[in-house]
Amino acid sequence: MTSTDIAVLDMDALNRDLPLLISETNLETQIDNIRQWLDPFLPVRAMGISIKESSTGYPALAVNSGADALGTSPAAITESTAARHDRASNQPVLFMLKNGHLTITAPSTAIEPQATNGLSLALTHQDTVFGTFWLVTDSGALTPVVDDENRLLWFNALVSNLLYNTWCHHQNEEKIRFLNLYETVSSSLCYAGDLQELLSSIIAIIVSEMPSEEGSILLYNEETNQLEFFSAMGATGESFIQCAFPADKGVAGKALQEGAPIIVRDTQTCPFFFKDFDDDSGFVTRSILAAPIIVGEEKVGVIEAINKVGSDYFEETDKRMLIAIADEVGLAVKNARMFDYVVNSYCKLRQGLSSCKGCVRPLKTWTPCARQLDLL
Repeated sequence: MTSTDIAVLDMDALNRDLPLLISETNLETQIDNIRQWLDPFLPVRAMGISIKESSTGYPALAVNSGADALGTSPAAITESTAARHDRASNQPVLFMLKNGHLTITAPSTAIEPQATNGLSLALTHQDTVFGTFWLVTDSGALTPVVDDENRLLWFNALVSNLLYNTWCHHQNEEKIRFLNLYETVSSSLCYAGDLQELLSSIIAIIVSEMPSEEGSILLYNEETNQLEFFSAMGATGESFIQCAFPADKGVAGKALQEGAPIIVRDTQTCPFFFKDFDDDSGFVTRSILAAPIIVGEEKVGVIEAINKVGSDYFEETDKRMLIAIADEVGLAVKNARMFDYVVNSYCKLRQGLSSCKGCVRPLKTWTPCARQLDLL
């Protein structure tokens, strides 16, 4: 196939599929669409994108297609090529992937152009890099593409625009998802009968919506300086209910002490991961998202989500969601504790141990008076 044939195929595919590509709002589907669009003239074995988190530089989202057969992780391709983009003014990067081994080169210095089978591009919008796009094809298939600088620039601009448009749609959908999750958690505060029921409902919502393999809420005991498993979702977490460990240990302890959420993308490389619970249970913790529960200056506890389902790690969007939920949980715990104090110091002492219905449903009302409670 000559360069001219490829150019004609480019335009035919573009004219036919551009409306579909422009209107797509799902990043996973968009990657598959682009892969199918390229397939007639560039057989793509695998393809992926990584969107940058503007504030931290970490990936806000990574989407891959066909990456299982690469022999190496998609993250390794992204990290290696993105670093070269930064040093080379975001120029296209060629690489060779063979038997799981990745070798980075560049179009102008390719020693064996026929062996090159990978291309990485910096995704840009208004001269700002917002992510990385890469693909793996057959050896030598990229030669006609990279030999034509105009075609390569055109392809880079087209993919950047398509993926930026889809990313904007994705962000809008994430905002709606966030609002729905926040509303669900807030609504549960009105219907839960007691603190145990409330926190069990909330951790179930988190595990379902993140989604995660396990989740737990740990409350801080100031007297013992320990974190205690108060509520959990998942067979392993539930077995640790009422277990405690020092409040300065593990990812949860670090999040509580620093007063900031933590994403651990790989526990094997995390120096402060507390693996005693894995050793005791046989469960394998791969990734963790922990958010401290703090009200004012008071340390209340920590919410943890374990092992993101459908992804290698938790994302910045997940972290923002968990922070908002942690604020709601903190207020609920503080209100429940204050209500228990009122019940114990007023109802039981002044009216008798069984005279106040308020202690049966402590989150129902601030008034520990059975008469007022019945009026609600």
